[in-house]
Amino acid sequence: MKKLLIIGANPETISLIEKAKLMGIKTYVTDYNKMTYAKKFADVPCDVDGMDVDGLVALVKKEHIDAVLVGVAEALIPTYCKVCEVLDYPCFATMEQFEIMISKDNFKNTCRKYHVPVVPEYSLDEIDKIEYPVIVKPVDSSSSKGISICQNREQLDAAIEKALSFSFRKKILIEKYMDGLEVIIYYVIQDGNPIMVAMCDRYTSKEQKGITQLPSAYIFPSKHMERYKAEVDEHVKNMLRGMHVQNGVLFLQSFIENGSVYIYEPGFRLNGAQEHMIVSELTGIDAKELLINYAFTGKMSEKNVADRADPYFHHMVACKLSPLVKEGKIGKITGVEKIRRFNGVVAVNPNYEDGEVVAGLGTQRQMAANIFIVAPTMELLKERVDAVIENFHVTDENGENMLLKPFDTKIIEKEYC
Repeated sequence: MKKLLIIGANPETISLIEKAKLMGIKTYVTDYNKMTYAKKFADVPCDVDGMDVDGLVALVKKEHIDAVLVGVAEALIPTYCKVCEVLDYPCFATMEQFEIMISKDNFKNTCRKYHVPVVPEYSLDEIDKIEYPVIVKPVDSSSSKGISICQNREQLDAAIEKALSFSFRKKILIEKYMDGLEVIIYYVIQDGNPIMVAMCDRYTSKEQKGITQLPSAYIFPSKHMERYKAEVDEHVKNMLRGMHVQNGVLFLQSFIENGSVYIYEPGFRLNGAQEHMIVSELTGIDAKELLINYAFTGKMSEKNVADRADPYFHHMVACKLSPLVKEGKIGKITGVEKIRRFNGVVAVNPNYEDGEVVAGLGTQRQMAANIFIVAPTMELLKERVDAVIENFHVTDENGENMLLKPFDTKIIEKEYC
C-alpha cells in the first residue's frame, strides 16, 4: 500500500485525508499538537512539528513514506517545499513561486506587473493622508489573523501594532476598505495551462462590528462571472504563465466595487474553506485528488482537466454554508447527521466537537462547520439552504444559542432567481 504524509492537521484537512484513504493510500498526518482533531481520521497520527524539516524527513525515511503533501495551512508551505527538495519528491511549485503567493505585498506587486487589478493601498509615509475606513493586515498571515478595520488614526495605530505582532517579516499592508461584494475565483494549473474552474459570490456577516467580516455563505456560480472573464481572467492566466507555474490549485479573493474587479489575496494550496467539495461534485474536477496524484507521480492527472472544466457547473447551482459561532465553550452541536441525509447536501464538515472551545474573534475559527449544498435551480437551492439553517444548532453548556445570525436566504431570491 502506498503511503502519504500530510503536513498539518487542521479540521479542514479531513476531507483530504479521507480522499487519500478512498484512493487506497495509507495516511500519515502530522502536527505538533497531539490532540488536533484531524489526526483522528489518519491511519497513522504523528506528532512531528509541521515546521520541523529534519524531523519530517526523518519520519518519511523511517516509515518508508512514498509522498508528501501540505494540507491547508499556508504557514507550512515553505516546510513542505523544503522537505520535498531534500527527499527529491514532487512539489507542485517552487519556493520562489510560493514566496510570491504567501506574501501579500509580493503578490500585489506581481499582479501590477501583469495588469491584474488589486485593492488600492497606502504606505506608512502617507499615514496623514489616509481616507478612512481602511483595513490593516500582516503581509504574511492567513485565515484573517491580525487583521483590523480602522475608522480613525487612533484605531489605525492599534491595528498596525496588532498586524505587526502576527507578521513573521514585520511588514503590513494598509488598504482601502472595500465594501463591495466579495468574489472568489478558482483555478487549476495543469502542465503550465491555467484553467478557471469556478467562481462564487462570498456573503459575509455584518453582525460583529469593527473586525474582519467573516463569510456565512458562498453562492455558485457568481453573478459577476462574465465581467471577470472579460476583464481579468486572461491577465491572471498571463501572470501565472509569467511566473512559470506548471501545476497546482489556486484561489483568488477579490471585490467587485463600482463595477470593477479588485483582487486582494491568493491561496496557492488546497482551500481551507473547502469549496473544492462543490467543484468536485458538479464537474468531477477534484483538487484533492489532483494534488495527491501529483505528490506521487509529478502529474496532476492523466486526463486533460480543461476538457471537464465548466465554471457554470452545467447549469447547476450551489451554496457553501458556513454557520458562524460566538466565542466560548461548545456544549452540543446538533443536526449534523440529519442534514447529511437531506437531498442536495454533498457534505457536512464540522470544525468542532462537543466540549471544544471557540477562540479567535474575527478569524475562521468562528466557522462552526462547512456545509455544501447543490440544486438544479436557485429556487430549490434557497429551499435546501433554509432547511439546513433550520436544523443546524450549536449551544453552550447552559443550552444557550452560540450561533450568529444565519445567512439571509432572501438574497438568493432577490439576486439570483
